[in-house]
This record gives sequence, structure tokens and C-alpha cells, in this order.
Amino acid sequence: MMNPAMTSILAAQTIDEILDLRPDDIAGVMSQEEVTHILRLADCFWMHSGNPEDPHAILTSGKCSDGFVNVLPALSYTPICNLFGAMIARQIEQSYPNLHGRDVWVIGSAYAAIDLSKSVADCLGARHGCGEKDGDAQRWQRLEIRPEDTVIQVEELMTTLKTLVAVRNGIIAGNSTPVRFAPFVATLVHRSPIEEFEGQPIFRLAHYDIETWEPEDCPLCKQGSERLKPKVPAENWQRLTGARR
Repeated sequence: MMNPAMTSILAAQTIDEILDLRPDDIAGVMSQEEVTHILRLADCFWMHSGNPEDPHAILTSGKCSDGFVNVLPALSYTPICNLFGAMIARQIEQSYPNLHGRDVWVIGSAYAAIDLSKSVADCLGARHGCGEKDGDAQRWQRLEIRPEDTVIQVEELMTTLKTLVAVRNGIIAGNSTPVRFAPFVATLVHRSPIEEFEGQPIFRLAHYDIETWEPEDCPLCKQGSERLKPKVPAENWQRLTGARR
């Protein structure tokens, strides 16, 4: 049975309509379809239609891609960040109803996951912290986590395990006593083939199978699809998303 809020989310035509929603307006946890709709309205999600006449993306790495997700524009809207944070917290509560309160930490990476992880912590009544970026490392050096506390790692986007590993290593190195981690990690968007982190499940609100290729191996290029940088100039984004919103 479809909950009433699902209809309102999927029926929204502008981001302003989403900004009026509060977590209490939504029963349960958002579906991937709802998350995707919000990301589209925030102009930070695109997937190729499969039609070779439509353009595809060239990434900053120079590789070609059939999808593009950048959740930061969506999270820059505080109500949306709070909505997504509440949904992640509900996912956690469904599996671990006792994992909340001041004996729990929610920790995100610097800088992209700070706001989202804070929203999750707010919903769980937990303490909040973040790594401190130092090159590729994420340091933990200002707060002490007690041995009886439990740490939940939360990220905004997961493509590889690199950031999760950096944050975890920083937390372990920055505490004088052993740290107990929750038996899972969580992310808003999961776009990786990796389903576990250190043998633990990865909770996510949305998963996307996005492929990347070297230009010489790109099947879209071979079919004649034009390559475009997603955001520069702005007209490129309009061309990409205009083909498939």
C-alpha cells in the first residue's frame, strides 16, 4: 500500500514543493524512487537513456559515464538534508531500535558528509563528530570516544571504500582505547558494486549502477553519442537532463 507522502513526493514538480515536507509527513523510509525524484528536482542526478542519439557525460578524470550523481546541491537545502538524515535514522532504528542516545556517536567524513551525519545524529539523539581532512587522511584528534560508546559511520555518497577506511582509521588512531563500531555503515547514495565494509552491511537509501569507461572503450562513444562535461558550461547539464529527466 502506497503511503500518502509518497504520492506527494513523486507528484512534486519543483524543489520548493519538497522543501515544505518534514520527516513527520513521511511514513516509514523513502523509496529509492522518491530519493531519485528529489535528486532530479535538485538538479544533481542524471542517467543516460540508452539512446545513442542522446549525449553522455565525460568526468573530470577524462572517463566516460552513463550516469552522474552529486548529492551536495540537494544537501545544501537544509530541509532536504534533514529529510534524508531522518530516513537514514529510521533505517537504523528498524534494524537496531536500541542504537540511539548519548552513548552513540554518528561520525561522517570532512567535508561532504558533515551536515548529513549531523542530521542523522539529531534524529537518534546521538553525539556527532567528523573527521578532519589531512590530504587523503581523515584525522580524529579533538574528542575522546569511550570504550562503551558505539560509533555509526555515515557518508553522503559511496563509490569506493576509500573514505570509509580513512575515517575509520582516523577514529581508531585518534583514541587511546579500543573503539566499538556499529555492525553496519550507512550512506545516502551507494553507487558501488561493493556491498559490505569489513564484513558489515552498507545501509543506503538509493543504489545506482553507474558505469565508467576509458573513451576508447566507451560503448556510447562507439554508437556515436556525444560526450559532454556535465556542469560546464551550464548548457551541457540542460542537454543531458533534457534528454532524460
